Amino acid sequence: MTDQPQPCINCDHTGSGHFCSNCGQKLEIQAITWSYVASDFLDKWFGIDTKYGRTVIDLFKHPGEVIRTYLSGNKVRYVGPLGYYIVMSALLILLFEALNISIDQFLMSNTESLGMNMSEQTTQQQEFQVLVNQWMAKNFRFIGGLMVPFLALGGKIFYRKTTYLHHVITAAYFQSYTTWFSLIMLLIYKISGYNASGIVMIVTTIYLMVAYMLVFSSGKKFKGLMKGLLIWIVGYFLMMVIAMVVGVTYLILFHV
Repeated sequence: MTDQPQPCINCDHTGSGHFCSNCGQKLEIQAITWSYVASDFLDKWFGIDTKYGRTVIDLFKHPGEVIRTYLSGNKVRYVGPLGYYIVMSALLILLFEALNISIDQFLMSNTESLGMNMSEQTTQQQEFQVLVNQWMAKNFRFIGGLMVPFLALGGKIFYRKTTYLHHVITAAYFQSYTTWFSLIMLLIYKISGYNASGIVMIVTTIYLMVAYMLVFSSGKKFKGLMKGLLIWIVGYFLMMVIAMVVGVTYLILFHV
């Protein structure tokens, strides 16, 4: 704390105390060290009283408040849906790197854990699955986002009075939040070799059911939960239909 008035290094406003009363910059000059840089990064991004920290916590406790606050035009309190998605995708990719896990290898394990044994598939199916996994590995940071328009369409079907853009924003927030479950799954996979994708799918479904109920349903909890479940099922079904159409088209064109 500075007792004597001194100019702020950011806005030149003269003041005393811990922080500048005009812009909030610290008045006490601190030497730049590795500890300072690390502390500043953690505080700015993962501190409880930051946009990111509040977004993470409130999307779990009060998802409706996050959505309504953003849609009201308040861009200060929470990270926007696109920014949140980018941060979560980056964290997932960084964890893959930190744990030295091959995305290709993990996706193959993920396929087998869901009961799709490649040894029981035809040669064409195996080749197509390998190509799909390779494409997903190269575009992994965008994979989660592919679900958003389909989830939003499901939301629009069951909550018609709400605009499609509203549902896109809601789906983007929720889909990005489920990346936390994938982060935990990766840690379990690294420690035990067990791919918990099936469990993660169940947890993701429960989160989406509750989140949609809290955002859109007023008082009718059971009905809201069921609508949340149907939104997830419809969204996932539509995405899989598109994926199957693309897959069949590929097999017809290249493996006649």
